[in-house]
Amino acid sequence: MDAAMARKAHQTDILKQVGERERAMRRDLQEKMFEERAAKLAELEYSRRIAAEKQANKEMLQTWKNTVQGH
Repeated sequence: MDAAMARKAHQTDILKQVGERERAMRRDLQEKMFEERAAKLAELEYSRRIAAEKQANKEMLQTWKNTVQGH
């Protein structure tokens, strides 16, 4: 009877360890996905800013050209 209880306790410990390992792996994966998502959003924001600056420079250049041609 004691051997059966010891096996059951051992099995419970193993299952607990496996569960903890799986939770740790899931947490690590979520953190990695969050970091990748944050990096992608930062990259998109950077690209948007560059596009906005290019457009503003293009408009300023066009205004300058129109002003110079007008005189």
